[in-house]
Amino acid sequence: MKKIILLFAILTFTSIKINAQTVTDFDGNVYTTITIGTQAWTKENLKVTHYRNGDSIPNVADSLQWYNSTSGAYCNYDTNMAAVYGRLYNWYAVQDSRNIAPLGWHVPTFEDWDTLQIFLGYDLVAGGKLKEIGTAHWMSPNFGATDQYGFTALPGGQRADSIYSGTFSEITQQGYWWSSSELDTVYPWGVNISYNSEGMTNWGASTRKSGFSIRLISDLAVGIKDMNQKDYLNIYPNPVKDKIHLVCADNRKMNLEIDNLMGEPVLRMELNERRNEVDISTLAKGMYIIKITGVDWIVQKKMVKE
Repeated sequence: MKKIILLFAILTFTSIKINAQTVTDFDGNVYTTITIGTQAWTKENLKVTHYRNGDSIPNVADSLQWYNSTSGAYCNYDTNMAAVYGRLYNWYAVQDSRNIAPLGWHVPTFEDWDTLQIFLGYDLVAGGKLKEIGTAHWMSPNFGATDQYGFTALPGGQRADSIYSGTFSEITQQGYWWSSSELDTVYPWGVNISYNSEGMTNWGASTRKSGFSIRLISDLAVGIKDMNQKDYLNIYPNPVKDKIHLVCADNRKMNLEIDNLMGEPVLRMELNERRNEVDISTLAKGMYIIKITGVDWIVQKKMVKE
């Protein structure tokens, strides 16, 4: 699998610069980058007002015009707040072929967000680990916030997709971020983090006309290698009732850990290098995170126990 090694070297492309610590958008806004697991993320919400090729993204302030837009647009919850919370974008801007992200970066897919949630211990605790600590920007009590990896999620609020309002709401209370993936023909996927919860919700309840924040993720994996499961490792069945089978294409030393959704290990064991049958009949029904770790790689996926 491809891996990015930045080592403080500056890679220069048209209108953007990427190095191990920052990425710069077309407008010259500089974003700090952080590594969480195998992913590199921007630490701040997007502020750009141009696509990658230099074309302007329209700034739509009028509520009716915002609702009627069927192409990319951005807005400011408040002009003075944009520097801190970033701008809000409709989903058409996310999907525009001119690309809202600098070269080498993209708006995260549903799978990208899901991978992040799994690494953090899944949705019941992921929000707290991503939120900025304190109440300088989040409404009290900012429950469970630890900002464990420096993601520093901020509550940029949203702009409604209603023809009757197009109003702004929930700044300091809620953060909404787009994914580039569709739930169906009306609703895209996004994620939500709240001031009164440490959870992180996969959000599919707003249309393309909503105004949400955007974070960016690197196109290439970093850090520990995320093994290509299809090439090397077969884990089946899933969902599973009593026994799960793990078959490795090569002879590789492996260790198994199964965690519940609170991130607590419920089973750990060393596997042999080829074919394994693991009895999980004593586990309660529900969803778990299964992690298979080698010398320099890791596979993580959700497992459903029936």
